[in-house]
Amino acid sequence: MENQELINVKKNNDNTPIYKAVRAVGLVKPIFDEIKQGFRPPMLQVIGTAFLLKNYRVMITCGHVVSDFINLPTEVSGMLVIGREGRYAPVKIDILDFAHDLAILKPIKTPNLTDEQFKMVLDREFSSGLEIADQYYRASTKIAYAGYPLGTKLLNQKHDPTYATGVVGVEICNTHNRKEVRITGPIVGGFSGAPIVLEDDPAKVLGIISNSPNKEAGDANIFMAISWEHIRALAELSNS
Repeated sequence: MENQELINVKKNNDNTPIYKAVRAVGLVKPIFDEIKQGFRPPMLQVIGTAFLLKNYRVMITCGHVVSDFINLPTEVSGMLVIGREGRYAPVKIDILDFAHDLAILKPIKTPNLTDEQFKMVLDREFSSGLEIADQYYRASTKIAYAGYPLGTKLLNQKHDPTYATGVVGVEICNTHNRKEVRITGPIVGGFSGAPIVLEDDPAKVLGIISNSPNKEAGDANIFMAISWEHIRALAELSNS
């Protein structure tokens, strides 16, 4: 899908909960320069979206966004990072749920921070996280989502996320032994891992974007979102 198909997309106010909760998931890896026979400075490659959950103090993304980092040394895979506003920090994969295409990321304490400083950073970060919904919503309900479509290509100087709106198409579907919500709206690669919230109540996550529009549907901007029930179950497992 080309850039021009990202229609009805708008930048939202920084104070909106979803806007504050999302983070870019990135890869930082040195690149070998064959001409100079040496490594170039590490470059950031944005590969998807993640978001913070306030009450569980975890970061959620899609499993397929980070699955390539499993069981590979950093020298091979590169360093997995998350960030916003151009500031990025290393994270690790805490849980990878292949069945529901979900993953939990946890921050890594860097040597320049004391334990107390690290706790203060986490307290500040997770205070801007989202809560989890407790019900499904009928078709035509207006929803919103924010993330990093097309990765590094659309990053501005502030590394702002892109905000978009759509509607619930089907309130609940049971596919591949998981609960999903069918959504219509402008979607491209890079939105994977983005939280979906009610447009009128943007503090509670209803689901997480896990796929781009189906080619069989003619790029009709119809996609499936993993249900809030699976997000909650994984967050509870991480906190157990």
